[in-house]
Amino acid sequence: MENIKSITEMKEIVNKLQKEGKKIGLCHGTFDLLHPGHIKHFESASKLCDNLVVSLTSDLFVKLRKGDNRPIFNQDLRAYAIAALKFVDYVVISPYKTGTDVIKTLKPDYYIKGPDYIGKQTPGILSEKEAIESTGGQLKFTDDVKLSTSGLINHLQNLNRKKVLLLLDRDGTIIKEKNFLGKNKDWKNEVLLKRNVIDAIIQLQQKYEVKNIVISNQAGVAWNYFDCSTVEAVNEYIASLLKNEGIIIEDWQYSPVVDTEYAKLKGIENFDSNFIVKKEDSCRKPNIMMVSKSFKKCNLSIEDFDYCFVIGDRKDDELLCENLKMEFHEKIEFIDAKKEYDEIMEIFKKSIK
Repeated sequence: MENIKSITEMKEIVNKLQKEGKKIGLCHGTFDLLHPGHIKHFESASKLCDNLVVSLTSDLFVKLRKGDNRPIFNQDLRAYAIAALKFVDYVVISPYKTGTDVIKTLKPDYYIKGPDYIGKQTPGILSEKEAIESTGGQLKFTDDVKLSTSGLINHLQNLNRKKVLLLLDRDGTIIKEKNFLGKNKDWKNEVLLKRNVIDAIIQLQQKYEVKNIVISNQAGVAWNYFDCSTVEAVNEYIASLLKNEGIIIEDWQYSPVVDTEYAKLKGIENFDSNFIVKKEDSCRKPNIMMVSKSFKKCNLSIEDFDYCFVIGDRKDDELLCENLKMEFHEKIEFIDAKKEYDEIMEIFKKSIK
C-alpha cells in the first residue's frame, strides 16, 4: 500500500508536511491482533493532529520483548491492516527497539498514547516523554477505554488451554547439582539454575496451563549435614529465583530420611537415628508418598491434568514415574533433566497434542 513508508521516506514526508503548517501526530506500538480498542485509539489520535503516523515495532523486537509466540501477525500484515484504516495517514515499520528513537528521527508535533499511560513513570514512557519534548513536541493522551491485545490473547488461549503437571526434582534438575546443598554456610552462592530445564518450563507456560511441584530426596538431614529448616530455607531461596523467571512452584515436598539398609551400609553411627526408617516406611523417591501428600495438600488429582511429566536426573526419578503410572493408570512421561533444552522441548511437542 502506498501509505506504508520506510523510516527514511517518512522523515522526508514529515518535514514536508510540517513546512506546510501541518501538525503531525505519532502513535507507536506492536498493534498485534488489530481490535476495536486500537481502531478507537487511532480515531481519537487523528482528531488531535492534521496527519497521523503509526509506527510499528518490528517482529525482531516484539519477539525479544514478548517471546517466540509473538507477534501473532508479522510486521507486514500488521502494517497492511493499519494502513487500511481511514484514520491513519501513514504507517512505518520501525527499525528501532523503542519508540524513543522513532520520535527522535521523525520529530512529530505530538506523541499520542492511550489513557492507561497517564501518570505512569516507567522508564519507557519517561524516555518517550523526554524525547518528544527535546524535539519541541508534546505528549498527548486519548481518552478511550483500554482494550489490551495481551489480555485478549490470554483470554482466547485460556478458553481451551491444555493442563500440564510437572513433577520436578530439585538438585540436578531445576538447579545445578551440588553435593548436599546447604552443608556450607555460603550455600546461596552455590545455587545456580539449570537453564535447559528452566527455559523449557518458561516456554511451556506460554502455551499451556502448567502447575509445578518439586519432589526431592534430602538425605543430608539424616546425615547430620543440616536440619529441615535449612532444606526449607534453600527451597524458599530457589522459589524466589524461579519467581523472578515467572515460574511458580505450587508445592515443595522433600524426604529427610534414609532407610535402615542404607544406613547400615554407610555406617549407622554417621546418621541421626530420628531420620532412619524401614524401607517400607520410607517416603523417599521412588515411593509415590510425597506426590500423594502434595496432591492432598493442594487439593489436586492426576485427573485434573491432560498431561503429566516427571523431570529428574536420577534413576529414582525414572522409577517414581513408573510407580505413578502403576498407581494412577495414567500416561505419565519421564524426561531426563540432563537433556538439552531443544531435546526437552521436542519431547513436550511430541507428547502434548
